[in-house]
Amino acid sequence: MRMLIRIMAVILFIVGFGFFSYPIVLKESFDKQTVNTIEEFEQLKSAGLKRVENDSSNNEETASQKPIPYADLRMAMFDYNDRLFRNRQSGLIDQLSYEQPDFLLSDYGVDTNILGYITIPDIDIKLPIYNGASTENMTKGATYLANTSLPVGGENTNCVIAAHSRYKSIYMFKEITQLKEGDEIRITNLWETLVYKVVETRIIAPDDSKNIYIQPGRSLVTLSTCHPYPDNYQRYLVYGELVENVSYSRVFE
Repeated sequence: MRMLIRIMAVILFIVGFGFFSYPIVLKESFDKQTVNTIEEFEQLKSAGLKRVENDSSNNEETASQKPIPYADLRMAMFDYNDRLFRNRQSGLIDQLSYEQPDFLLSDYGVDTNILGYITIPDIDIKLPIYNGASTENMTKGATYLANTSLPVGGENTNCVIAAHSRYKSIYMFKEITQLKEGDEIRITNLWETLVYKVVETRIIAPDDSKNIYIQPGRSLVTLSTCHPYPDNYQRYLVYGELVENVSYSRVFE
């Protein structure tokens, strides 16, 4: 009988330990994946700059390696944003419109599903931005809502970035409700870091898509998350206006 009690006690201890340690393990795994993803993106960014610089120096060896056309990619992203504005975001019709991007970096030889990463210093957020707000992407970090402006800035743009408030034990955008006017939002793409300043916040219904449309003459980023946590029957939006481009290299022009 005593042996049975001891066995039951050990089992209960193991179950209890697993129950309390699982969130910690999950968060550590998520943090490691996030760091690795951002590091890989930075390596891709650095490699692109070196390749373009070498190519611009008429390096025959580099030219023979068919370097990634970063300059063409950048121009294509601006062209996409321009068409999006002129077409009044006609493709933004339902939830699938957010999930399935029609602009892929792989079409330009860039082997990644990451458009960049977002940094919000005041609430200690640094997350990769995955291309398309699919269910899978939403579990891994921040996501770019397809059929909104790509994250390269420019007039007549509004790049919408969404993330869970909290996924399992992992906080993502839960703290964006603390952001106030003037706080910084930084978006790093393959060429530069775009600095936005918070100008407004809103609480909207989940299907109220007019609040994420491009606003003519403005260069915006809009953050979106479920609200209020954990009921999540609304959406919390944070609008940032572009104020600065940091470390943009003219070699890509």
